[in-house]
Amino acid sequence: MLRIAVVEDERSYARSLQAYLEQYGREQKIDVRVDCFADGLSFLEGYSEEFDAVFLDILMPHMDGLETARRLRQMDETVPIVFVTTMAQYAIRGYEVSAVGFIVKPASYEEVALKLDRVRRYSRRQSYPVPWEGGIKLLDLRTIQYAEVYDHSLIIHTPDADYTAYGQLNALEADARFAGFAKSSTSHLVNCAWVTAVGTDTVTVAGHALPLSRRRRKLFLEKLAQVLGGGA
Repeated sequence: MLRIAVVEDERSYARSLQAYLEQYGREQKIDVRVDCFADGLSFLEGYSEEFDAVFLDILMPHMDGLETARRLRQMDETVPIVFVTTMAQYAIRGYEVSAVGFIVKPASYEEVALKLDRVRRYSRRQSYPVPWEGGIKLLDLRTIQYAEVYDHSLIIHTPDADYTAYGQLNALEADARFAGFAKSSTSHLVNCAWVTAVGTDTVTVAGHALPLSRRRRKLFLEKLAQVLGGGA
């Protein structure tokens, strides 16, 4: 079952989005339950980690979608967020809170279905194992900011800690679970959802300025645009 929250102050659009989500469930033969909220405050009140995805309007009264998302991330670091907006430039800021994509109103069923496909690929079950305290820890891929090769080791960077793992960067890049990542240099594999700025020879990831090689810059920007547009 997929349980999805729709946070949208326009009732007609909320109903339309709910209908698309339920249609997706019928076509995919999965049970989809949709809960609608008229604003961010009512959604956050009593929130528990029970939703598989949140479709969140950006322009709402009382509390806008970006602030709602920031507060949501304090309670739930991993639930997939899809922003819904009339102006795409606002949605770009959503990647500060690791949104998996955005939809520009009015959306078609095909666009909603595409985002749900991506949500399912970025489900809570997608994880990457790293050595930890004599055992193994499963990292949610959405919490991985970037991976780098350092002193012949693979370092996985997350908001909470850095982990030394085994393997090669090329193997990570080829792993289907890392479809939303792109190489900025021979030593850095970046989670596009954490990118906040791209310069001439650097890319900023969660406040860290990482090298962006001239040879890889074009491919990196193409992959970044693809991911932000919901195509990966």
